[in-house]
Amino acid sequence: MGYAERVLAEARELYVRAVAANESDLVGVDPLGLILNGTFINSTALAVGHTQYRCVILGVYYNGFALFPREVQGSGIRAVLLPKPRNVTYTGGWVGRYLVTYDGKTYDVTLFDIPFMESSSYVSASTQEVGGLYIIQIWVNEKLNSLPNGELWLILAKP
Repeated sequence: MGYAERVLAEARELYVRAVAANESDLVGVDPLGLILNGTFINSTALAVGHTQYRCVILGVYYNGFALFPREVQGSGIRAVLLPKPRNVTYTGGWVGRYLVTYDGKTYDVTLFDIPFMESSSYVSASTQEVGGLYIIQIWVNEKLNSLPNGELWLILAKP
């Protein structure tokens, strides 16, 4: 949990710093990027503004620590990482394909991790909306054109 909080705090700090330095072109945050204002309440809840979401952390990477479990479950959400395909990308990218079950329905969700694309900005955040769930990926880079030093993948659901 501590590493997830660190990635989120660092993403917020790098975003604010880039905007203040007039380098907003070096942050890639989609319209639902309000997640950067999020605060973890505990391991199953995250608050963004006045809205509290149930959450499940799919994976976290922070300065050498990595945790991307094959299966996570909590808050009425279950996510199972499917086996990797033989050929992912030629550039060192990674595809994470999950079966996500929520509210009695199962969704096939694909997440991409392409380091050379993520290295070109201080912060990147992307969101997919699937069946009332928000699947979020956040990458942070203290130094441009280097591998991300932080990454957070999570699922949010409104209570």
